[in-house]
Amino acid sequence: MLSLPREGFTIDFVANNNWTTDPGWDWNNEIVVITGGSSGIGAHLAQNLHSRNPNTKVIIIDYVPLTWEPLEGAYTKYYQCDLSNSSQIRLICEQIRAEVGHPTVLVNNAGICRGATVCDGSYADVEATMRTNLIAPFLLVKEFGPEMVRRNHGHIINISSMSAFLPPAKVADYAATKAGLIALHEALQLELKESPRVRLSLLVLSFTRTPLFKGETNQSNFLFPLLHVESVSETIAKTLWTGYGKTIYMPGIMRYITILKGGPEWLWLLARKGTGSTRVDFRGRQKLDPKTGSLL
Repeated sequence: MLSLPREGFTIDFVANNNWTTDPGWDWNNEIVVITGGSSGIGAHLAQNLHSRNPNTKVIIIDYVPLTWEPLEGAYTKYYQCDLSNSSQIRLICEQIRAEVGHPTVLVNNAGICRGATVCDGSYADVEATMRTNLIAPFLLVKEFGPEMVRRNHGHIINISSMSAFLPPAKVADYAATKAGLIALHEALQLELKESPRVRLSLLVLSFTRTPLFKGETNQSNFLFPLLHVESVSETIAKTLWTGYGKTIYMPGIMRYITILKGGPEWLWLLARKGTGSTRVDFRGRQKLDPKTGSLL
């Protein structure tokens, strides 16, 4: 019989979790991989998980060294990796399996944004964004997913964005990667049906104050309230702790905005007109090698 979390029985809940529970979650032994965990959402998620159970093994994959101090006595391991480089990803994953074990949770959180128009952005800008934000999550699922499937136990969380539905100007490549993560999530829901206890979760976030985003926008705080990393990371941690997968829109109104996409075209175009004037102050903080496109 399916054991329900506090939010109770809904068709969405049982569909997302294949009518199965998983009594095998033991947070003294789970291994959580978080990409982009040196700061922002990933850093707060790692700290949140360790505040719940310091024995949980938290693995951070990021190009930037940790900007926070791990909880004393908690198991935190950092691996430096340029996620735009598939060779580095392969080596780091082999190293993690050898030194820590097979991850049971993968949080695809890392993302970069160059903040250039399609015509003005360089080849390196586009390629680095696509590789880091979309290709890396695919490769990490390929690396860690098979063992989750074999054990019929695991959780894969993809962090997407409202830009997947309402892409502002100057972030077309970033928005495309976030739409791609939704496609990855939905395809995995079908491909992993034979492993019903491998949970899948998707977060679709509005503007969030992180090192990537300055937290300044000219949009309505009612429709697009600014999110904070503390509340986002708490939501992810709670979801992991339930042992169930789900799709989460933050703020919740985003769920209804996406419905417009399937409505009359004139209505969708009207809704999107507002994004034409959206000012989004992203920090193009990553420096790229102009010859190779790799992070410097």
